[in-house]
Amino acid sequence: MKKFIYTILIMLALVIAGDWGLGCWLRYAYRHTSHDEIGRLNMICDSVTADVIVLGSSRALHHYVPSIVTDSTGLSCYNCGFENEGIVFHYALLRMLQQRYSPRLVIYELTYDYDIQFLYERPVNLKHIHTMADLRCRDSILASVDPWERVSMLSHIYPYHSLAFTIMASQKPSIYDSPQVDNGYIPQFKQMRHSSDWQFQPQKLDDRIDELKLGYLKKLIAENAGHLLVAVSPRYLSPEDDIYGIVEDLCREHGVPFVCMMSDPIISRDITLWEDDGHLNHTGAQAFTRKMMPHIKQILTQNNKK
Repeated sequence: MKKFIYTILIMLALVIAGDWGLGCWLRYAYRHTSHDEIGRLNMICDSVTADVIVLGSSRALHHYVPSIVTDSTGLSCYNCGFENEGIVFHYALLRMLQQRYSPRLVIYELTYDYDIQFLYERPVNLKHIHTMADLRCRDSILASVDPWERVSMLSHIYPYHSLAFTIMASQKPSIYDSPQVDNGYIPQFKQMRHSSDWQFQPQKLDDRIDELKLGYLKKLIAENAGHLLVAVSPRYLSPEDDIYGIVEDLCREHGVPFVCMMSDPIISRDITLWEDDGHLNHTGAQAFTRKMMPHIKQILTQNNKK
């Protein structure tokens, strides 16, 4: 019996040692990746100190041109938008940045399905939050999504278990390293082709509101009132609708500016400005960013008077 117990203890020790060793190697490899999406996130977490930062999904990444913001305000600007990421990730990313410094203005590009709507087929993505080892509130954020995360995070391998191949593939330059990248902004240069019978299907406000997402949106707004601007950029041929009423009410409650340009009468109807029905091309992004500048300048001016 004792031999059996000793065997079990030795195997357990080997498992723990293996988990620790491989986990440490994965963390080291991850933290020393300087290319692709992982390298971009490392750089943002470690180095960005811009006066103005942009957060949000791919619509943030491809719609806000930092050089236009800088030319217009004289302030540095960095686009921290991330493909396929919503409010939970961006709340964590902002908290990570705020451990180092306080941006003068945070622009949050809000996307309904990533930030409000419940989508069974697209759960909250935690893979990048797992890797934010220096984020002091990381474990509480993870546990709010899934209580079992506290147990899973005891493993050193677990935070990187879905990223091993991505880490290996991120050791060479990618689109994120292109000379066309403007302080995090990724320009798109294609023009959407339009079929004469194509019609935009508007999003509808229904009962599929994700209380977790909404809770983090409330936290983002309440904790950053005074230096936050919440915006919705245009969609192609988007009709007027009221799906963002809940956001407008939240922003009004905390005195946060909310700018909804989803149905902009010029940009949303000009096919030459679009890569696809949800993303502007570079020409469209430049036009949209210039239209946003009066709103950006207004909040900066108000902050200077305080």
